[in-house]
Amino acid sequence: MNHVLRLRTIWLPVLAAMLAACTTTPKPKEPPTPSYVITAPDVTPLGRQVATLRPRTVSAGQSGLFLLGQGVEAFSARVGLAQRATRTLDVQYYAVFNDESGTLLLGELIDAARRGIRVRLLIDDLHGSGQGLDLALLASIPGIEVRVFNPFAGRGFAPARLLEFIADGERLHRRMHNKAWIADNVGAIIGGRNLGNKYFSGPSETLFADLDVLTLGPVTREISRSFDRYWNSEWALPIAAPEGANKDTVPARLAELANRIEQIKASTYGVSLKKSDPVADLLAGRRALVWAIAHAVVDPVSKFDADKSPEVESYVLTEVAEQLRATRQSLLMVSPYLVPGESGTNLLKSLVDRGVNVRVLTNSLSATDVPVVHAGYAKYRPALLKHGVTLYELKPTAAPDIGASRGSATLAPDSEASLHAKAFVIDQRTVLIGSMNFDPRSAWYNSELGILVESPELAAQVVQAFDRITSSERVWKMAFDEKGLAWISTDPKDANTLRSEPASFWRRVQVELLGPLAPEDFM
Repeated sequence: MNHVLRLRTIWLPVLAAMLAACTTTPKPKEPPTPSYVITAPDVTPLGRQVATLRPRTVSAGQSGLFLLGQGVEAFSARVGLAQRATRTLDVQYYAVFNDESGTLLLGELIDAARRGIRVRLLIDDLHGSGQGLDLALLASIPGIEVRVFNPFAGRGFAPARLLEFIADGERLHRRMHNKAWIADNVGAIIGGRNLGNKYFSGPSETLFADLDVLTLGPVTREISRSFDRYWNSEWALPIAAPEGANKDTVPARLAELANRIEQIKASTYGVSLKKSDPVADLLAGRRALVWAIAHAVVDPVSKFDADKSPEVESYVLTEVAEQLRATRQSLLMVSPYLVPGESGTNLLKSLVDRGVNVRVLTNSLSATDVPVVHAGYAKYRPALLKHGVTLYELKPTAAPDIGASRGSATLAPDSEASLHAKAFVIDQRTVLIGSMNFDPRSAWYNSELGILVESPELAAQVVQAFDRITSSERVWKMAFDEKGLAWISTDPKDANTLRSEPASFWRRVQVELLGPLAPEDFM
C-alpha cells in the first residue's frame, strides 16, 4: 500500500503538469516574420501567358477555370504550376503523405526553392507529424519556410498527442481543412484533394474519386489572401531547421531524399504521371478554360478561437446555406461524408416541398473510409428518402475518376474506390466546389476553402460528370417503401435490389455499435 501511495505521490503531480501543458498552444521562441503574396502578379511570365488566353469578350474580373476530376491530371496540374512559377509557391494542406505522389510533390517544392522561388508550406498539425514527413529537413533548404497549423505540444509522440486531445479537445478538434496550391499569385488549385497516392490514382488500398478546380486570374488573388491570413496567424507555428548534431546529418538526408525521388520517377507509377500536362495544354490553347465570375469562399481564422461561437464565424456554412435556400429548380450535391443533422434535413425537405429536384451522391458503407461517420448519415437517410430526396451511394468497385478522363478510369489491382469530392450545383448555373462536406465537422470545427462560380457552362460540366456516375454501374440508387430501405443496382448487367446494407459484417458492426457513441457534432 505504501508503495502504491508513493507512486501516486510521484506521478500524479507529473501527470497534472503534463495535462496543464497540454492545454497551452505551442508558441515560437520569437514571433515569426510576416510574409505576403507578391503584388503585380500579372507581370510574371505565368501572368503574361494567362493574359494572352483571355478572350476579348471576357471582362477583366472573370477568371479562367478548369475542372480536375482525374487523379493523374490533378497531380500533373500541380507539377505544371510549380514548374512555371518564377516568384512564389504557396502550399496549404490538411494532409501530406510520405508516399510516392506526396514525395514527388515535395520534390517540386525543393526544385522551386533551388530556382530561387520563395516557397511557403502550411500543413495542419494533425497530419504535420506522424506521417513520416521530415518537415525540419524541408525547412533546412534555403527558400523554403514550413509552418504547422494549430500545433500539438507533443509533436510526433503519440501518447502525448492523446493526452492533449483529452485535456485540450476543444482546441485540437478544430482543424485546418483548407487545400490550396498557388503559383505566383496567378494560378491555383483548390478542391477536395490532399497530397498523397489515394488522391492521385497511385499505389493505395483506397483510391478517392475527387474533384479540384484550377484557377487562373482574379480569384487566385482571393485564394492567396486567404493563405496569407492563415500563414501569418498566431495558430501557425514555424518549423525550425535541424540544429546541433542533427544539422550535420542534413546533407546525407537530402541526398537520400533525392535518391528516393529519382527512384519514384523511374517507377511504373512515376512514368505514368508524365503522360499528362494539363497546364501546358491550357496555356497552348489545346484545351479550353471556362471564363466566369468566381469568388473564394473561406472560413476566417477566428473560427479557431474557442471562446467565439462557431455559428457566427462559419462563413462557408453561411454561404452554402444561403445558396441552398435560394434554389428554385434543381440542386445537385456531392458530399462523401453526409451528416445533414436535423437542420440540414429540414432544409433539403423544404426544397423538395417547393418543387426543387434534389439529387445527392455520397459514399455507401462499403465505400466510405470512415464507417463511424456513416452512422450519422444512416440516421437521416430514411427521412430524406421519404421526403423525395434522390440518394445515390457510390460502390467500392467504382472507377476512381470523375468526369471525362484522358487516363485510365479503372481501379488499380487490390484497390477500392471511395468518394472524396465535394460539390454543389444550384439551378444549373451556380457551382460551389471545395473542401467542405455537408456535415457538422465542416460547419463548426474545420476551417474550409471553396470557390463559388456563376457559370452555366461549368455547372453543365459538373452535372454531366454526376450523371455519368449515377447512370452507370458505379452506384446504388436508394429507395424507401413499406418494406424499408432498398439498394437498387444501376448495373444493366446485374439488375437487382438488396434489402440489407451491402457491406461487410465488420463494417455493419462498427456502425451499429460505435455509431451511437460518436458525438454527431464531431462527424
